[in-house]
Amino acid sequence: MNHAAFTIIIPAHNEESVIERCLQTVLSSAPLDHKMQIIVAANGCDDRTVAVAKQAAPDALVLDLPQGSKTAAMNAAHAKAAHFPRIYLDADIQCSYRSLEALAECLREPGAMAASPAIRLDLSRSNALVRSYYKVWQTQPYVTRNMVGSGCFGLSQAGYEHIGDFPAITGDDIWVHSRFSETQRRNIREDANGKPVFFEVSPPRNASAQIRVEARRRLGNREVQELYPSPHSGPSNGAGDLRLAMKAGASIVDVAVYMGIKTLARLRAASSHVRNRKIVWERDLTAREL
Repeated sequence: MNHAAFTIIIPAHNEESVIERCLQTVLSSAPLDHKMQIIVAANGCDDRTVAVAKQAAPDALVLDLPQGSKTAAMNAAHAKAAHFPRIYLDADIQCSYRSLEALAECLREPGAMAASPAIRLDLSRSNALVRSYYKVWQTQPYVTRNMVGSGCFGLSQAGYEHIGDFPAITGDDIWVHSRFSETQRRNIREDANGKPVFFEVSPPRNASAQIRVEARRRLGNREVQELYPSPHSGPSNGAGDLRLAMKAGASIVDVAVYMGIKTLARLRAASSHVRNRKIVWERDLTAREL
């Protein structure tokens, strides 16, 4: 099989607990003659992220950047990238080579500017409240209408040339999502052979962690809307969307939990915004416990 080249960029800030798993998932199914370039953009790390990445993927380019900034790290990796399409993968995400190759192939299609594989949630270690939240979340418009983001997305050469380097923002995925119309985005669920294409996310284990992550996401979305407004910012959730969730199998309890977590996250974000606090990258450490 003739494998076409593409570049995968993995920004990583203190990810020694998960970077090996991320790289092994990518490489374990990669053919010997693959033409995939891997760049690990370690940034502001004071742990063993760099050493673990070099050991797990000896052929990868591992950058050791002093500044702890995800978007700056992604831009630094751009300067070293040799191929398009370019795929961005968070270090705590699992995605196979086959899914990445299918995503790259999708991004070579005319008109495809940005794309993501389907998302799978590993809720095996999440409590009942978090499972209820995501039972509703998976049915919402942002997810179902050609979602780009949540830990894995790619840009075609035309897509990258359209948006350029990443600005200094927190919500890199919502920024990319909002740069393109729904028809310019792709969400691929199967490859040419009908096999599933997906990336796997481990959501928070408990509601308090989910609230922190959701509040940070909300602040990041507001930052993008204020600094980089776009007509493609995406649909917002309404009562009709929650009714659709119930038609898809969510219960009234699931919807109540979803709305409760959303409300508490909104209050947390609003409090931070009023105090003019800088957005804190409140990532979920429980999901990084292997």
